[in-house]
Parts: sequence; C-alpha cells; structure tokens
Amino acid sequence: MLLYVILDLEGEVDHAKLNQAIVSAQQAHPVMRTTLRGTYFSPFRQIQEDLPEGPLSLQDLTKLQDANYESLLFEWMNQPMDVRIEVPLRVVLLRKDEIGCSVIFTFNHSATDGLGAFLFVRRVVESYNNEVSEASPAAEDTRTSRKGDRLLEFADSQRSRVEHHHLKTMSSLFRRFVMSAFPLPTRIYHDRSGNSKELHLCLATVSPRGLDQVESKARSAGVGLNDILLAACYRAVEKWNSMHGKGSKRIRIMFPVDIGPKGFRHLVSNQVSWISPSTMPEDRADPAKLLTKVRADTAYAARNRTAFHLVYFFHFCSRFPLVVMRCICRFLMVTRTYVDTILLTNVGVIWPRPSSNESALTRMGRARIVNVTGSAPVVTPMGLSIAVAIYNRNLNLCLTYRPALFSRDSAQKFLDLYAEEVRNYQASSQAVGDTVR
Repeated sequence: MLLYVILDLEGEVDHAKLNQAIVSAQQAHPVMRTTLRGTYFSPFRQIQEDLPEGPLSLQDLTKLQDANYESLLFEWMNQPMDVRIEVPLRVVLLRKDEIGCSVIFTFNHSATDGLGAFLFVRRVVESYNNEVSEASPAAEDTRTSRKGDRLLEFADSQRSRVEHHHLKTMSSLFRRFVMSAFPLPTRIYHDRSGNSKELHLCLATVSPRGLDQVESKARSAGVGLNDILLAACYRAVEKWNSMHGKGSKRIRIMFPVDIGPKGFRHLVSNQVSWISPSTMPEDRADPAKLLTKVRADTAYAARNRTAFHLVYFFHFCSRFPLVVMRCICRFLMVTRTYVDTILLTNVGVIWPRPSSNESALTRMGRARIVNVTGSAPVVTPMGLSIAVAIYNRNLNLCLTYRPALFSRDSAQKFLDLYAEEVRNYQASSQAVGDTVR
C-alpha cells in the first residue's frame, strides 16, 4: 500500500538543492533509508548506509511530446515498489511549464503513515530553506534502533486510564471480529469490474469561506470537524448508491486515529490505528441524529481506547512466522468480511504557524507552495479512499481510486457529492456533547 504527498509550486526549484534536502531528511529519519530484511520468524528493517546520490528524479513536460501532467502523474504513482530491495521512498520533480511544477512523494505504508509522510515532507522543505536548527537533536528512529515496540509499550501504559481494561479489550475485539462481522458492510456502487491494482486520483476543494461555515456549524452543534466529515461521508455513500438503484444497509467507515505518544510525534513511522464506526438506514435518516450518533460513537471509542485494542491483536499476530501473518492478512482481505465500506482520514492542518491559522502560503526557496495534496491507501474491495487536509484555509479532498472499478467521471462525481455534503451538512444547533455525556 502506497501513500502520496503532492506539492504544487509556482516559481523556480533547484533540482540539486531539493535532492540534497531529501537526503538530509532521510538522515534525520532513518526509516526512510531502510529495506525490509529477515527470516520467516524475524522480519526487521535494515538501514542502508551506501545509498545512490539521492532519490529525486526529474521529468520535464516542456521537453516531452504528446505527454500531459495527469498521465505522467499516474504513471509515476503506479510504479511498483519492492521494499526488500529499495528504500520506502520515491520522489519526482515534475516540471509543467516555465513557472509551474509539482514535487510528488511516494511512501510505502509499511514504513510510515499519512501523518509521518507529511512530517517527512515538512522536514524536506525546512532543509531546502535552511530552516532546520543545528541545535535541534537528530530524530532517533527507534523503529530501526531498539528492541521492542514503543507503540505497544505506550498502549500498555494506558491500561490504568481504562476501568476493566482487559475485559473491555476482549469485548472490543469480540465485537470487531465476531459480532460486527455480519451483516456485511455495504459496498459503494462502481461502474466497472476489473482486477487491476492501478491507482488514479481526483480532487475537490472546500473554500476558506466554506470551511469557516462548516467549522461554525460544528461549534454550534458541539462537535468537531471530524464528526461532520464522518457524518457527511455516510450520507454521501447512501445517496450515491441510491442514485444508481442500489440500497445501503450497514455502512462502515474506516477512520485512522493517531495513537502515538507525544514524545514519539517527531518520528517518521506508523503510529496510527483505526476505528470503524457503522450506521444503519434509520441512523442516517435525520442529519442531526446521525451527527449525534457519530459523536457518541467516536467519544466512546476514545474513552475506552478502542483503537489501542487492535494494537494488541496485531502484536499477537506478529508472534507467528511471517508466512502465517501473510495468510491471516490475506484471509481478512479475501473474505471481505472485515474490510470496511470506505476509508476516510483527516490529517489536519498542514504547516500551521504559531498564533495563526494558516493565513499565508508556505514557500520553498523562491517558489510558493500553492497547494498540498495527500492521498490514502486503497484496498480491495473498497476501491477508493478519501484523504482530507487543510492548507491555506482550503479544505482539500483527495479521492484515490482504482480505475478498474471506477471510471474517472464516476469517481469525480462521487467526490463532488461528498464535498457538497460537507459544505451543506445540516447540523442541529443543540449541544451534542450533552448527549455524549
């Protein structure tokens, strides 16, 4: 599974300087210069000291005939990445014309999550701008330098905060893998049928004014932005299926949650788990009641550390030989029972400034970073995922999809429908927080 971060820039970008900035960021975050090693019983990451000159490639549209930005972007995205023989990072500088270009980062999800990917990109930009303080200590990536699992240790440290921790852990896993297995989650209508793993993406934006209105609705309803994003996603899936004559019973959304300890946030690694709240048709009939349920479900998951419970499950699976672990993962995917309807993630504000709410564009040398786009992994049978990020007060929505299942037109229409649901969500002015308590 791959993650992408795309920086759209206006202005001159020095290829050699950018390449050196990426190398500098790799030195600060060693996981980005590792390959996967090990036997059947002990997989591990090995730091590669002797790397080529740098991971940055260059593509110039002005020098290519019969080529366009989108085709080159998708071609780059779909290059296979084998982390057994190459590092989990690939970068290309794609020149569109004399003043416009994009820097496209590809990350393997085995090495980092979406938050870690943006952290790495930010370090690259800081290195390019010579803004990295020499006094700041280098980030020691404990994933490649110490025994044990820091995330598991942190999960263990949370036991005292949850009453009847062991009972709730077993109960949560029982619900996830037994009670929640049926009925199967609804699938999103798609207009194609194929097996290709190729990925494409499409974009939509909620303007700063629209974002202000959504945040105002969230405050008046006593909820957060994520609650509206989740509730709008349920309604978008149901409306989309209804438009194509397909019913929607149980809709289950995979929503990643950052569970890393504060002292671990400066590292590029995997520090997310997820929750999978679900709704039935009666829950989605009224927007205000749906928002109340979404808020209650996410608050319950946070209060009972539900996302931590999956850490224990996968740690238990990691005790088996690698071939058994692969069989378990394949079983979970092939049966489709435990795969949710859709993945939705919000990585938050990109490049927040002190005492500011991202009012100005960020620069990379002489170039302005006009827009920042991040994508989430796509698995079968979901077929698509939505990643949300805020940059320069624009709420950027990126839908990554499999063209074997969705045409470009249908994928864009679904994303536009979701963006419209977010903009126009009818949140009740009553305090949902009272219901949660």
